[in-house]
Amino acid sequence: MSLQSTQPVGEFSTRTGLPVIAEPIFVGGVPRSGTTVVGKRLLGRHHKVACTIPAEMWFLTNTGGLCDVAAGVDDPRARIRARVNAIRRGKLTPLGAFEERMLTFWYERQWWKDGRAKGLGQSISRDDLTAALSAFRAHYGDQPVAASRVLAADIIDPSVRKRGKSRWVDTTPANAPRVDALYRVFPDLKLIHMVRDGRDVAASTVSRGWGTNEFDQALQQWRDGMLDNYRAILRIPLGRAHTVRLEELLGPEGPDHYQAMLNFLGLFDSPKMRSYFITNMNPGAGHVGRWRKDVRKSDVARIDRTYERMLESLDRAGVPVPT
Repeated sequence: MSLQSTQPVGEFSTRTGLPVIAEPIFVGGVPRSGTTVVGKRLLGRHHKVACTIPAEMWFLTNTGGLCDVAAGVDDPRARIRARVNAIRRGKLTPLGAFEERMLTFWYERQWWKDGRAKGLGQSISRDDLTAALSAFRAHYGDQPVAASRVLAADIIDPSVRKRGKSRWVDTTPANAPRVDALYRVFPDLKLIHMVRDGRDVAASTVSRGWGTNEFDQALQQWRDGMLDNYRAILRIPLGRAHTVRLEELLGPEGPDHYQAMLNFLGLFDSPKMRSYFITNMNPGAGHVGRWRKDVRKSDVARIDRTYERMLESLDRAGVPVPT
């Protein structure tokens, strides 16, 4: 059963006094499925769309984040997540833990690649964030969902408007498995669900050392993630999510899939976006089939068999799978 939002669209940002930016775009999927290339590098070049800064707004979907504190009594799972975050932070309330996280880890963290500071501090000053959180707390008790929508606008919208854009895109992979929670706060959202060959996802995951160095474990994580994403998408109304298979977008029929994505988002084509697609979106850029080079030759046949069984199990569950 899909969620039905009770959240009206049209609140005003307390920072700008302008209506919140409508129809936010969320790109999500199993990590290493192409969320960054499609969300930041492609859609972020559209003349109407700005990629959020940072490109992954962790405060929305992380444990104890905005989606969890907005849920209240409506979502027991989110309420538990918010309480867990409070316990971890040593706080009495989920709201207190959320605010502390906003001003610390989500505001500034060290990027694993080169140690640079990443986070909300790239686009909002600490004083402005503190003021936005104060306004959020003032309205949270009576209208937690509306207050959450406005807080997101206070953080994201000014940077978007400064760049002359009228919509924004966030590329956090967790947007897919948490799209039902996001929908509660953003009932006008559009989700691009990225799907990629699980074997290439596993190879990329292992090469990055993200969570596991075992190919088979990474492949199982892909399978579980695909199922979680599908179940979450079923909980929002039809027409709010659109699946993009990375291999199809990079293949011979890519222009058709490119146009279908624009149609879903209600966007006309954009020269800079089109140029990037033509120049950079090809099978080589997507490392299609890279996994065969990253594993022992003696393991290829076994991995193929395992993957086929996973595809069959996902298909039986109704999950759209890579072809």
